[in-house]
Amino acid sequence: MPAMTRSLQRAALTVVWLLIVAVVSVGAAGLVAAMANQPATAARAELTSDGDAAAGVVLDRVQGELTELTADVDRLGELGRGALTSMVSSDFTTLETTVADGLTLARTIDTRSAQVREELVTVPGTGPREALVWSPDTAHRRDVALAAVTATGGLEVAWQRLAAGSTVAVRLTVLLTDHDRIAGEAAATGRKLKFAAALATLATAEDKLVQAKALRDALANTVDVSTLTQWIDRNVEYDTALQHLYEVTLAAKGKVTKAVIDAALAERKARDFLPSNTTGLVIILAEIGRGGLNQAVIGIEETRAKLQTALDELGPAASPDLGSANPSDGSSDAPTDTPTDTPTGNPSDGRGNAQSGAPSPSGN
Repeated sequence: MPAMTRSLQRAALTVVWLLIVAVVSVGAAGLVAAMANQPATAARAELTSDGDAAAGVVLDRVQGELTELTADVDRLGELGRGALTSMVSSDFTTLETTVADGLTLARTIDTRSAQVREELVTVPGTGPREALVWSPDTAHRRDVALAAVTATGGLEVAWQRLAAGSTVAVRLTVLLTDHDRIAGEAAATGRKLKFAAALATLATAEDKLVQAKALRDALANTVDVSTLTQWIDRNVEYDTALQHLYEVTLAAKGKVTKAVIDAALAERKARDFLPSNTTGLVIILAEIGRGGLNQAVIGIEETRAKLQTALDELGPAASPDLGSANPSDGSSDAPTDTPTDTPTGNPSDGRGNAQSGAPSPSGN
């Protein structure tokens, strides 16, 4: 009997322990389930539905605005490439119009971008409790849109740099072509033995180079001006040699002196170092194209790519295809190559013939 009693007691204790374990297990499972369904997860979407809905209204509107911004930036890139093309082809009227249109558009983009950023930083629910009122998808949409619109910062500054560069390029082009023309007139006058008049004309040509040097110095901080400097220096050397030849010829009063002979040799040597197949215009355009203008266009293209990438990540539901909105602009394609190489087939500036006709000492 005592043994049977002990067996029954052990059995009863075992049942009690099993019941306790079962109760603890059920409680732990409930705790785990409760912890696994925190707010801002798909398992408890109802906990963030109100916050997601309120934020979604703003984010949907912003996504549409980003689509419009992308189209505007794409258009700005087209204007930038057009400015480069106009500069290379010396179509300064079109260049001026294109630069003005681009500056207006860049300012519009900057203003609209600021408005979109303001919308994004004031989305309902923004703040330290975002994780409690938004789902991860809503927070991700906000972050992607904010990064995209931030990428547009600096476009107006970039276009202003392009505008400034094109203005300098046009002024340099006019100065250098005027110099070549006036220096050629001076040489033609000298061939007629009108040395005093030739010297006066040559002084006007030399002043054009002085102005060109000042513009060159203004560009030196942002553009490689080594080729431009070399071109200006060689023309300065020739103008100086031609001026000296005229002065010593006048002083010799028709005699062939050693000074006249030395001056004639120096003029011929300086003439040989002049560029033979290029004009100041072509060199200036190449320098500017490789510098500020090209960098501005590249920056615009990079911004457009960031905006389009953001739209693709946000999804097509709220971001209509730009290609269908602008079927002719080709914005979804790779950007057109920007013209940076020196064009071929450049017209001669005519200085070679005019300079080679500098008065020979023997003819005085």
